[in-house]
Amino acid sequence: MFVIKYDHAWEEWWPMVSTSTPRLVRRNQSVLWVVRILVFVAFFDLFVQFPIAAPYAVVLGASSTLVGLVVAAYSMANLPGNILAGVLLDRWGRTRLLLIGLVLTAVVVAAYSIARSPDQLMVLRILHGLVVATLAPGAFALAGDVASPGDRVRVMGVNGAVIALAAIVAPALAGIVQEWFGFGWVFLLDAVLLLNAAALLWLFRHTLQPLESRRSVTDRVVTRWPLLVRQQAAPYWVILTFAIALGVLVTHVPERLQALGISPVVRGTAFSLYGLVAAAVMISPFGGQVLRQRWAVKAVVGVWLVALGLLVASGFGLSSPLTIERLTLLGAAVFGFGFGLLFPTVTAEVARRSSGETRGRAFGLFYALYSLGVVFGAVMSGWLAEIGSVGSGWPFVAGALFGAAGSILPLLERRVHVEVPA
Repeated sequence: MFVIKYDHAWEEWWPMVSTSTPRLVRRNQSVLWVVRILVFVAFFDLFVQFPIAAPYAVVLGASSTLVGLVVAAYSMANLPGNILAGVLLDRWGRTRLLLIGLVLTAVVVAAYSIARSPDQLMVLRILHGLVVATLAPGAFALAGDVASPGDRVRVMGVNGAVIALAAIVAPALAGIVQEWFGFGWVFLLDAVLLLNAAALLWLFRHTLQPLESRRSVTDRVVTRWPLLVRQQAAPYWVILTFAIALGVLVTHVPERLQALGISPVVRGTAFSLYGLVAAAVMISPFGGQVLRQRWAVKAVVGVWLVALGLLVASGFGLSSPLTIERLTLLGAAVFGFGFGLLFPTVTAEVARRSSGETRGRAFGLFYALYSLGVVFGAVMSGWLAEIGSVGSGWPFVAGALFGAAGSILPLLERRVHVEVPA
């Protein structure tokens, strides 16, 4: 079992907490919208690439193998980038590094429009994965800083709904803009949004002050990576196993539906349904009010629903295309419900288990594991589809097993009581 003890003794001799915190809470509530815009722009940049990265590589003359490498280059660079970004976010501060990341990402994204060969695109994809790595962990670390401890699940839930909104809007907008104006205008639109977010952050840079305004003596202990990983073991395990299940979903749903001759409209509907249900759960009082007992309860319910959604989508061995189409839509909705419970709970728990001095690192590693899980799930899905058949549901069954395994550590771990480790 994982046993983690914390100490709140410093609050007894630091009376300024009780007098200054209400004013900070009121002020920071107003700037949470700035954080939400940052979250939206960061994930808009991610999702806008999904429908156009591979076709753009083909237009530039890439072979099938090189197309796969170009698409994967972003994620491969993003993994170490997230970890490095976490360290820098704690050393340099959230606002400064977020500003640098937004501007550099805008420059790299705009450069996509002038790429003339697959090799140039490959270099840009690697640079993109590195410079954008600060945005997601930085935005969530900042959200954890400015939100009061009792309000973090709600704040993270709204942030998750913003991500779901970006997942719905960005791919559709990318397809429309690319069809009407060409690939280059998609990248320029993305760059303009990133620069506008940077300008907004610059205007509010002095307002985004963390509630945890004092450095604890014990923070220096937590900065060691092994202790940080041990401290966050359960939420990290949950997000890794969930991301594997997500990698299976986003890879095998379109492959399977296409192999069975089902309309591409169904594929788009499935992912839209997943995003809409997830967003609805995150902004509703259900996740925060109905299941308030423990973070582990919501996490376990969430991963079980994710696993159930994949099992439903598998079709249970049925072969009728109409039946599989309906079960895919139902499975995507159940998967989205589980994600809606899971994501705000786990991100709030990561924020709760870290101090202001380590939260950047905590979320940097969090998103590195998230990316790793999606890549592993996608590769596993393709491998299982080749062994069996593209039209089979076995990749979904494997993804469900990984998803359900996410409940192991939350169930074994003893409850973590407070935030600052001793």
